[in-house]
Amino acid sequence: MGISSGDPLNKTALIVDDSKSARIVLKRMLEAHALDVDTAESAESALDYLNAHRPDVIFMDHLMPGMDGFEAVTAIKNNPETATIPIMMYTSQKGEVYVGQARALGAVGVLPKQVEPVEVSKVLESLRVIGDEAERRDRRDQEGEIAAGGHYPALEKFDQDLRELIQDLFDQQRAVLRRDLLDSYETIAARVADEIRAPTSKDDGGVSADSSQRLPAHFVAVVSLLVVIIIIFGWLYWQREQSWKEIQEQNVNLLNALAQQQSIEAEGAEEAEQRLSQYQQSLNSTFATAVGAMEWSVNQSGRYSFNEYPLGDTRLSLMEGLVQNLLDLGFSGRIVLETHVGNFCMVGGSSAGFDVAPPILLTSQCEQIGFESTEAYEMGLQQSVAFANFVNTIDEETGGAIQISIVSRGNSEPLVLYPIATPGITAGFWNEIAAQNNRVEIGIDSFSR
Repeated sequence: MGISSGDPLNKTALIVDDSKSARIVLKRMLEAHALDVDTAESAESALDYLNAHRPDVIFMDHLMPGMDGFEAVTAIKNNPETATIPIMMYTSQKGEVYVGQARALGAVGVLPKQVEPVEVSKVLESLRVIGDEAERRDRRDQEGEIAAGGHYPALEKFDQDLRELIQDLFDQQRAVLRRDLLDSYETIAARVADEIRAPTSKDDGGVSADSSQRLPAHFVAVVSLLVVIIIIFGWLYWQREQSWKEIQEQNVNLLNALAQQQSIEAEGAEEAEQRLSQYQQSLNSTFATAVGAMEWSVNQSGRYSFNEYPLGDTRLSLMEGLVQNLLDLGFSGRIVLETHVGNFCMVGGSSAGFDVAPPILLTSQCEQIGFESTEAYEMGLQQSVAFANFVNTIDEETGGAIQISIVSRGNSEPLVLYPIATPGITAGFWNEIAAQNNRVEIGIDSFSR
């Protein structure tokens, strides 16, 4: 059973049909009217669904395995909790008698499976299932999501930024050191000038003999202090230079270590890439083997009977299983169905025009052997309605992962050559060969992986 998780503002429709293709066709028409569509492949599944859900309308098939559509309608209408849900029979059954039976059981009407979208619209409007779509659309337009993405810089950009950062640090330290030295020299010079400047007396007459004797000793002390200070600052400058050299050496070592680490990572990435390539080759080989096994398996059932559609319901069941298995395998590609028509030994008598000749009849007594090439080509393209619906919806159902192509070879490429017609060959022997040539060959080609 398919359960949809749609907009809570939308109304819900339930499709009950054992044909997967029919469910898909009707579901697409209903979703065009902004309906949330759930599906059930049997009447029993539909009744289980109604235990927990209340759809706004039910589309019910008639002929289904187990409980049929009429029995399901009766069960739904007999349940007070589900009796008010409108039910529309969705079936290939026709006639006024059938419509009367459906309505007598509680169905509101009958919708043919070859319905046009405009008819579906009229039915939904008559049941008041649609009509407020504009309001629901306005509410949905008020909702939104914001997606954000991120960007991560490359390793080369990181290396360049690191080098520039360290170089800026060196330049700043050297500038600070030079500025400090210049400030210190200016301060010392100012102090020396203040110390050696001769004090002025109130009398401009001169300087005493004691002062002239003390001046040289004071001057020597100041000069000695200046020399000591210069030595200290020179030592500090040397220490700063040594620290700068050590930082520069550390930077070089860091860059070398980074380059070595990048080299190791590059070697590891190359080794990992080689392993990944080997694993991918092994995976591709396993994948090709699995797809080949599926192709061989489906071709074991390639024959079809005289007067049977080469692409009928039997082939549909086989194709549905094949498509599901390929999707489970993660396959994406094309399935090619190549049809061949056998040249049967035939006699007249059936409403279709010809029947297979009795086995004991001689080939010389056959009214016709095989068909004209044009007619055989057209016979190779014959499909049932269900198979045609399956082919038309395969792209949507698989999200474009799988495509189906049909090629008719008519009777031009027999798998087993027919014998030369001689008087002793019976129709039974001839038609055994024709039955082997009456076949469908399936080929599976994957898209580039």
